[in-house]
Amino acid sequence: MTDSTTSLSAALGSAATAPTGRPLHVLIAGGGLGGLALAQGLLGDGLAVDAYERDDDAHRRQGYYLTINGDGGEALRRLLPDDLFELYLDTARRPYPTQASVVRDRDLQLLGARPSMGPPNLGERRHTGVDRRTLRGILSARIEQHIHWGVAAESYDEDADGVTLHLANGQSVRGDILVIANGIRSTLRDQKLPSTKVVSTAIKGIDLYARAPYTPELLAQVPEELHDSMLIVVDGRGNRCLMGSFRPRRPIADAAALVPDVELESVDDYMMVSCTVLPHTVIPPAAEWTAQTRADIKASMQAVVADWHPAVAAIVGAIDPESIFSIAFSYLEPVEDWTPSRVTVLGDAAHGMLPTLGMGANSALRDAAVLADRIRDIADGGAPIGTAIGDYEDEMRRFAYPLIPLTVDHDNVFGGGALVRSEA
Repeated sequence: MTDSTTSLSAALGSAATAPTGRPLHVLIAGGGLGGLALAQGLLGDGLAVDAYERDDDAHRRQGYYLTINGDGGEALRRLLPDDLFELYLDTARRPYPTQASVVRDRDLQLLGARPSMGPPNLGERRHTGVDRRTLRGILSARIEQHIHWGVAAESYDEDADGVTLHLANGQSVRGDILVIANGIRSTLRDQKLPSTKVVSTAIKGIDLYARAPYTPELLAQVPEELHDSMLIVVDGRGNRCLMGSFRPRRPIADAAALVPDVELESVDDYMMVSCTVLPHTVIPPAAEWTAQTRADIKASMQAVVADWHPAVAAIVGAIDPESIFSIAFSYLEPVEDWTPSRVTVLGDAAHGMLPTLGMGANSALRDAAVLADRIRDIADGGAPIGTAIGDYEDEMRRFAYPLIPLTVDHDNVFGGGALVRSEA
């Protein structure tokens, strides 16, 4: 850190406060779950917010089912208006018996389970899981005029009076605080924390995701244990199939009809699937995929599970080929403490982690709730900017940093180590 940056940060910690005569203006780089949730909370607190997202809209395929635990769910309670929070609960997955990551063998016999992370999460209206695009639609509801789709943030300049965000369209915007929430490979984050290291890796058998829509015929073949929690089915030969059943409390369209000013894309019930393919299967770069690529991937998955429990084979056979896509996994090596300023980081930009323990989205939502509270402290005139941002960053690191190595040690953690034992 340069002497000028240190001096600036020291000034912020000791003296800089909310502006007088106008609302605090917060700039958010990124329109993912964490950035949108923060925008909802800050706008609900009466602050000025502008969020800049490189995607043209909220429909980019990033995944399907997301586990929401007590950390993420209670953050949503803090950040959303009451009716949108109830809409989130209505469109969330029905409660299931086992709050755990579960491993079963190919005949669906239980091999191991590990209790889900997070605080106590009980009751019929407890937090369960959501369709990612549905949640993103709820988080962007009623704040569309504050979200600038198709506008990427490229760099920033910070001074004692504020921060200027430079956009890819050649424009610049001025604000009091900048929140970097635009993902694990954020160039803005690299500008603030240049020592950050992104580590590319893989999770065995889990990098191709798909969706199998439920039909009455398919549901008739799926036993209840496959609707329970998040699970991985293994065959002892190194092959795996991750599954997450999504059946919401209310059909998405019916739930959205109760909040007439909110439009949500209709989503039919489905099983999310990520399955091993045969070793010789060719997976070209995503830009080169054709309809035949997806058909070949599905056929390879079917060949892997052909002699597994008939329900697993039926689910993989019901995959919609057009739903198949690949994910390249990465995580961040935690950065040592830094001096707080008007610019901070949130979610994957701060503590990107591997997804299969279900803590990435929950951590980002929790970040948003904690940061919203600290920014409200600034706006209320009770806390200098540097002090409040520093308190948020301390809490964010305390909570999220220990999770990163757990996600990296996925096989020893998911299902209580049953993945490793099954292949010993």
